[in-house]
Amino acid sequence: MDDQIAIRYMSSWILLCISFCVVNGQTSTDINNLYTDIFTSYQKSVVPNSDFSAALNVKLRMYLMTISRFNEVEETLDTATGMIASWTDSGFSWDPSAYGNAEYIIVPHTDVWTPKFVLTNSVETYEPIGGGNDLFVTINYNGSVSIAYGDVMSSKCTANVYKFPFDSQTCYLNFVVWGIAASDINLIADSTPVDLSFYTPNSDWSLESYKGETLLWNGYSNFKMTFTIKRAPLYYNIVVACPTLLFSILNPLVFLLPVDSGDRIGLSTTILLSYAIFLTMVQMAVPASSNPMSLLLVMMIVTITVSGICVGVTIYISSLYHRDPESKMNKVYKFIGSKTPWRQRLSAIRPASYDIEIVHVKSATEVTITWKDVCDGLDKYMMWLSYLMVFIVNVTYFIFSSV
Repeated sequence: MDDQIAIRYMSSWILLCISFCVVNGQTSTDINNLYTDIFTSYQKSVVPNSDFSAALNVKLRMYLMTISRFNEVEETLDTATGMIASWTDSGFSWDPSAYGNAEYIIVPHTDVWTPKFVLTNSVETYEPIGGGNDLFVTINYNGSVSIAYGDVMSSKCTANVYKFPFDSQTCYLNFVVWGIAASDINLIADSTPVDLSFYTPNSDWSLESYKGETLLWNGYSNFKMTFTIKRAPLYYNIVVACPTLLFSILNPLVFLLPVDSGDRIGLSTTILLSYAIFLTMVQMAVPASSNPMSLLLVMMIVTITVSGICVGVTIYISSLYHRDPESKMNKVYKFIGSKTPWRQRLSAIRPASYDIEIVHVKSATEVTITWKDVCDGLDKYMMWLSYLMVFIVNVTYFIFSSV
């Protein structure tokens, strides 16, 4: 008896739940009737503005998905971007209770009017965003309509590689409803104009700042998303900057080798050729831009210039070293040879005897300067001068790159 009562009790609850679902849930018939009713007199070719004396307000929210690639030479930026546009169409309104409590309906974007957004700073063809994709529009019972766009966009972004690889780039994406003036469509930024909910970081570029704003330009309402990205410099410092610094330190060391060793010219030439080959290998890693030119590129040019000067000076010093000791020496060579205290040779002419009157005693000090002294002096001067140039260039590079 108790089992029968329990079964009847459970059956009653099941029937009640089923009845509740039937009453409160819309069926395919309700959706079909809703679709037929709201699209009976609808014209998708007409801008859905209830008051044509004022512009249709379209609210936008941008979604930055990821930064795919930035090309400094071509000055192009590839980004995966999404956009949600929403507006109000008074023709789309109904009583949910008349259609099984259906509060919204999802239809293909080809069935309704949708704004055709175009990226004005695109480097490709001016086609509507997401035009080749199957998009869907959500229509709510109160007349609000929304659509989600998405595409990989290639835009123009002027590059400033002056501080490469410590550079930051500021780029923007500018959208406009193509062919419709601001008097008919007014773009409004959402309370969260740029959303990073689906953002995936890039390994080479970090997102520093971003903002979204609307502006009026040439009679058209525009939505502009601006963001700043910063390069990760570690790879370029290891592959380009550190070897360049090493070559700049090695160059002046050729002046420490003895002139008669025979390895000076060979070493200086080897360093020059090695750096030339290195430049050929890393030329694709350094942006080839002349406005402005990268400080790192300037440092590399100075380094190879100093290397070339070292080769030329080494050859010239070798030629001086093998000059005839009796050849005439001009004042410049004498100055260089005499101003090197570590190489000065003093010879005193002492009196031959002391058994003559003191008035006949002559004592003088003469400095004997040879071509070897001149070469030693040039070696020291050139080594310290080269290191001074290298120090100034490298300090200038790191100071201006980090500011």
